[in-house]
Amino acid sequence: MKENLEQITSGADYAGQTCPFCGKTINPEDQVVCCPRCRSVHHVDCWKAKGGCGKAGCPQLAATVFGEKPKGDGPPPPVSKRSILAGLGIAAVLILLLIFWPKPPDPAQGRTKITVMGEAYFELSRDMNSLAMQFNDNSSEIYIDLQLLPPGGLDQKLLVLIAAGQAPDVIALSEERFDYLAEQEVLLSLGADPQGEKIYGIQHPAHLSQLTIWKETEDPQAALEVLHYFVQNITPVDLDQLRELETNRSPVMFGF
Repeated sequence: MKENLEQITSGADYAGQTCPFCGKTINPEDQVVCCPRCRSVHHVDCWKAKGGCGKAGCPQLAATVFGEKPKGDGPPPPVSKRSILAGLGIAAVLILLLIFWPKPPDPAQGRTKITVMGEAYFELSRDMNSLAMQFNDNSSEIYIDLQLLPPGGLDQKLLVLIAAGQAPDVIALSEERFDYLAEQEVLLSLGADPQGEKIYGIQHPAHLSQLTIWKETEDPQAALEVLHYFVQNITPVDLDQLRELETNRSPVMFGF
């Protein structure tokens, strides 16, 4: 069946008639559509808003409308080939920059990197950082990546790193955390005591923690060398006095 087509015309021939959709009078300057079925006259915008004839009972739906299209109708103009090529060129440049952008130099410079993590107060942090710098300046085979956190900051970060398979090589563990991880057999044995019991940690000289080595470290020998270096060179403190200070320390304090 042949499709009924609507056409936009001038309202001059229909002036005075009422648009069945909005109920307003057709004026001569209006653009209108005459329903091809019932011949009722609509404002163009009313015809489009209704999606066809607005007269009760008329089944006419909006089909193709002939006449001058209002500005903005129709699909957007096609993108020019030049614009497409320019966009592709910019994307290619960004990808190349990401691939070839010079990376910051590796401080290890080919040496075996041993990550040491623990908590430290200001004085201990200063002491250990100085020792790590001295070691790195003099060692041609091992590089210490020292990561010291404020008191209370180790547990959460350590658990995340363990879950991600990125545990540090040497860890200063609190007594509670040390006992738990030793029972889980995830720490490297450092030897045995006179009774033949395995040793998994060495007392930190200036902190209430045990210096340990993660069992899955890639280079146990290098990790053991770094652990002993700190044990032998950290300035020791009175651990009994430190334990007393820890017991009496206010939760808001971070030093001693």
